[in-house]
Amino acid sequence: MLDWIKNNSELLMVVANFGTLLIWLFYAQLLFLGYRRERRPRILINKGVGAADLDAPCLICNMSKEPVFVQSILVELATNDGRYLTSATDTEEGEQDTTKTSIGRRTRQGPLESGVCLEVPSFRILLQKGADAAGVQLQDGLPVDPEVKLEKLTVTVVAIYGPEDDPFGAERVFGLDCEDRQRVRLRPETLDTERLNSRLDKRRLKDLVGRYN
Repeated sequence: MLDWIKNNSELLMVVANFGTLLIWLFYAQLLFLGYRRERRPRILINKGVGAADLDAPCLICNMSKEPVFVQSILVELATNDGRYLTSATDTEEGEQDTTKTSIGRRTRQGPLESGVCLEVPSFRILLQKGADAAGVQLQDGLPVDPEVKLEKLTVTVVAIYGPEDDPFGAERVFGLDCEDRQRVRLRPETLDTERLNSRLDKRRLKDLVGRYN
């Protein structure tokens, strides 16, 4: 055995060096994946608790490692008659915060620090934005016309992350369940917020921001 090892020492050295290289490559891959995951922008869109469905706040939380700049908030209302997209970036007169700057009172656009949430006071506001775009008259969140059926409300956030030139997005779909036309219940259709970060997504987001800003 010792003679075999001695006679094949060079081969064993090559194998050992190759194995060491594979181990280093494995750990380098883990470090790279961890670094990329930390640097990847992430925004969560959630329904706040403690309030009735439509009156629950819509929370837009920056879970990225660095601040992001919220460029636009879009809402799309799907009904049995079609899908209608509009901007919800500007604030309503009744929800303006007098403690903010004049710009901050007029728009939800601006920087959002890591770990901080931007709050839209209620989903009722977002639903009304979509209904206005669709030409649907609402009363207590329900269509006045019984022939109109509300189906889904999609919230899309477009943001810029750090030195990146292209925007990225986050999107979440909420089902709209009308219980005997007495109230509207919001039902998130996914467990998590969808990240919009592919090249195709970025091209679509640029087009949407250009059309609705």
